[in-house]
Amino acid sequence: MRYIGLCAVLLFLQTGCSKTDTVPPSDNERTIGFTTVMTRAAKEDFGAGDAFAVWGWYTPQDAFSQVFDATRVSTSDGVSWSYENLRFWKSDKTYDFYGLYPSLDELPGTAAYNEDGMLTVTGFDASQQVDLMAASVSAMNGSLSAPVSFSFTHLLSRIQIVGKRNEATVGIEGFMPRIHEVKLYGMPGSGGLSINAADLSDKTKILSSWTGSDVTTSDSPLIVFRSDTGAEVTTEGTLLIDVLPLPQYITRDYYVEVEYSTNGTSGEHKTATIQLNSLPVTKWEVGRQYRYTFSVLDDDRILFDIPTVNAWDEAVGGIIIVD
Repeated sequence: MRYIGLCAVLLFLQTGCSKTDTVPPSDNERTIGFTTVMTRAAKEDFGAGDAFAVWGWYTPQDAFSQVFDATRVSTSDGVSWSYENLRFWKSDKTYDFYGLYPSLDELPGTAAYNEDGMLTVTGFDASQQVDLMAASVSAMNGSLSAPVSFSFTHLLSRIQIVGKRNEATVGIEGFMPRIHEVKLYGMPGSGGLSINAADLSDKTKILSSWTGSDVTTSDSPLIVFRSDTGAEVTTEGTLLIDVLPLPQYITRDYYVEVEYSTNGTSGEHKTATIQLNSLPVTKWEVGRQYRYTFSVLDDDRILFDIPTVNAWDEAVGGIIIVD
C-alpha cells in the first residue's frame, strides 16, 4: 500500500512529450507544466511510476475550453512530471485545474471533475488500500506561464492496530504471547463522495460527503493480518494493521477480532472481539490516524487501551512493524 502526503509544489515540469492540436500552440508555445514536492509522511517521496489525474478548463470559453480531461501526469524518477500531448497557455484566458491521486488507471473505482470543480468518486474500494487525495488550483493567469502547483488533501482516514505485551508479564516462565490473526470488519468496504473543490479544506464537509456501501463481515473483513507461526508482541508494541478506510461515524457494529496464544507457537489459540463503538472514538475523520492498541495479559485476556488520535503521518515511535 502507498501513503502519501503533499504540500505546495516548487519544481518545473521537464517537457519532452509529443505535441497535440487539442489546444493550438500560441504565445511561443508556453507549455503548461505540473510539479510536486513531498512532505514527511508515511510515504516520504514519490517514486518512479507514480501518477495523478488532471482536469482543467479556461475562461472565457471557446471550442478548446477543456484543456485536460483526467489526463495522466506521471513521474519516472519521483521528481520530474510529464504527460503526453503537450498543452499550451493562452494569454487571454484564466485557468482552473483539478487533480486526483492516483490516476484513473490505478483508482479502485471511478472519478470525475466537472468545470465547476465538483469532484465525484463512485465505487471506491477501500479494501484495495489505495491512498486517495484531491487538489485544485483556481484563477491561474494564462499570461504568466507558471507551473500548476497542487497541494493535495487526504480524503481517507488511517487506522492502525497495535499489539503489545504487558510489561508485568516480562519474566513469567512460559509466557510467550503471539498474534495469529487480526480482523477489522463491520464498516463499509466501499463507497463514494461528491464535493466541491472549494470545500477540500473543510474536513467536516469531506467526512459528511462520503457514503459507504458493502458492509464488511468477519468472513469478508476490510483487512486481515495473519501469521502461521504468530507474530511476537513486545512491550514496545507491534504494528499489525495499517489501513485506509472511508471517513465515517462509528454508528454501527464495528469490530476488531484478535486470535492469539500466550505460550508460544504450539499453544492453544484464543479469540477475543472488541466492539469499537465501546471505545471513546465516535468517528474517523479525514486525514487523521487512529491507533488502537491492545495488550496481552497473563490471565489469557487482551485489554484495549483508549485509542490515540494523531496526524496522518505521525511516527509510530519504537513500535515494530510486522510485514
